[in-house]
Amino acid sequence: MKQLLFSLFVLLTATGCVTSKKSAAIPIIDTHIHLYDTTRPEGVPWPPKTDKVLYKPILTEHFDKVSEENGVNATVIVEASKWIPDNQWVLDLVKHDRDRYIGLVGSLEIGTPDFKGHLLKFSKDKRYVGIRMRERPGGDQFFNSELVWSDLGLLADMDQTLDVLMFQFSLEDVDMVAKRLPKLKILINHVAGANIEGKTADPEWVSAVKNVAKNKNVYCKISGLFQQSNRQPSPKDVSFYQSELDVLWSNFGADRLIYGSNWPVTMRGGTYAEYLTIVKSFFADKPRTAQKKYFYQNALKFYGLPPLKR
Repeated sequence: MKQLLFSLFVLLTATGCVTSKKSAAIPIIDTHIHLYDTTRPEGVPWPPKTDKVLYKPILTEHFDKVSEENGVNATVIVEASKWIPDNQWVLDLVKHDRDRYIGLVGSLEIGTPDFKGHLLKFSKDKRYVGIRMRERPGGDQFFNSELVWSDLGLLADMDQTLDVLMFQFSLEDVDMVAKRLPKLKILINHVAGANIEGKTADPEWVSAVKNVAKNKNVYCKISGLFQQSNRQPSPKDVSFYQSELDVLWSNFGADRLIYGSNWPVTMRGGTYAEYLTIVKSFFADKPRTAQKKYFYQNALKFYGLPPLKR
């Protein structure tokens, strides 16, 4: 009888009906962390000294520990400084561990005469995968600048990506850019700017998400959940975030959702483990193929990164 049960277990494992503990571990790429050193002689432009949680050195040794404790295999850093030299500073900071720190989303000012030169320089390093659009010089006139469109077009032509921080931009802005530049790969940060209140998602936001998600070159990070809850400490039950997460899942699906934490900003709301538990809980009832895509495969595809080595 024991032999029969063992044979049945082996058969089920081989056919994928049962997975071993080893195969159950899905790799994780965190596509949204920040690194900086507040002790540098020149200081940092962000975070401000008044931020009692974040104003301290946040370096590789700190995220190494987080990674090892939470099973994070690799990360894409998002530059939080507006100072151009800091793009190279981060690349140099993490060059000792290219298997863990596999990419950098840089910070360059779109629509400036020096943009092209900076992009050409930094993108010589294959870890430089694109930039984040977060500032909006000129306000409502930003997209009236031909130089802005020239720079965005250059990103597309070079197969560099565009992360979008929603504070200065709208989903309507993203839709406009996506339609005008269908070759440009766009990744909306922080759950598409949702204000999460633990109740039914805002209908206007839902409508905007449905519209922008029709563009197949637009992806979305399920990142910054704690930040978007506008609560410190942040709720730790997935049900609080369920409505907005369901909307993103319904519209972007398995192929265009990407994991990110927004560490160390997550520390304002809770621990990294608590954050990761929420997104794992949301994806627990999704197919294993979808979990793989969300936690690492979509990130590799979007940013054009080589296979994981860890």
